[in-house]
Amino acid sequence: MGTSNLRAPSWTFHSRAAAGLALALLACAYSEPALCQLALPGAVAPTPEGTVTSPKPKKKLSSGEMGQARGPAVMPKAPSEDTIIGRALKLDGAGSEIEFSRTGTDLEVVKLTLSGDRLTRSGEECRVDVAGMPLKLAPREGGSGLRRYQLASFPACPFTLDVLDGAILVTNEGKACEIKEADCRADPSGLWGMAETEFDPKKAEEMLGARAKVEKSVRADFRELYERNKKDKLVRGFVVKEQAGFSSWREEVCRSYAKESDYGYCALRLTEARVIALGAQLASGVKLPEGYAEAAAAGEAATKAKKR
Repeated sequence: MGTSNLRAPSWTFHSRAAAGLALALLACAYSEPALCQLALPGAVAPTPEGTVTSPKPKKKLSSGEMGQARGPAVMPKAPSEDTIIGRALKLDGAGSEIEFSRTGTDLEVVKLTLSGDRLTRSGEECRVDVAGMPLKLAPREGGSGLRRYQLASFPACPFTLDVLDGAILVTNEGKACEIKEADCRADPSGLWGMAETEFDPKKAEEMLGARAKVEKSVRADFRELYERNKKDKLVRGFVVKEQAGFSSWREEVCRSYAKESDYGYCALRLTEARVIALGAQLASGVKLPEGYAEAAAAGEAATKAKKR
């Protein structure tokens, strides 16, 4: 294993996409056939650009599996940066490591270690300790209800992170990055959180139970959001695609997290983030990504053409 110090590392991001048959059936059950052609991930809320639909009056729901009627929509509080400051967060619980601190109002990275594969020897692990600390983080508009930052200190390969409860969700826009000086290729995308050695067997049942409760909140909020927008074909289709894509995306992100089958930690954190994203849509309306309407229209036209 080699160790190098660099000021401007690059990264690799492999897009995560999955589409299960059950999820496809769910999407088609609530949307028009043409819109079933557009599979959108539901983990990260839409980008700020695009169309915004105003929140509609809340319609009461009957009690049942999808939840009971509740009062006016209240935007869930996003996790604070305080939950990640002073903690060593590990990618998938056992890989790359990052630590944060705060100087005044600025959030900074005070340690960043990347683990990856050697460029010249595929399959051989490499390790890069990034120099030049601290690295400032720039706040960004997220649209998902979470606090979002960009590590702009790496202009050649910046990555974005959303603050979760004691964890961060990292994306890097699919930019492949090779750290040639260190003969290393690293991928920062995924959940950085509790280390494998921190899990307490006595709290496994409690953690799994917490996830089950959050899952109920997701189902209830999704049903409410669907009811509000079911008369708007375009928005309804987007809401269903986003929800249908969430479970498969979560599975893809969490499959490599340490001890996930025993604790469900990664799934819990991502599901909590989904509740916040749904709460943002309930409180402020659904924001469609730029170009979504055009893509949906094109898909519908293509479907009609095939039926002729």
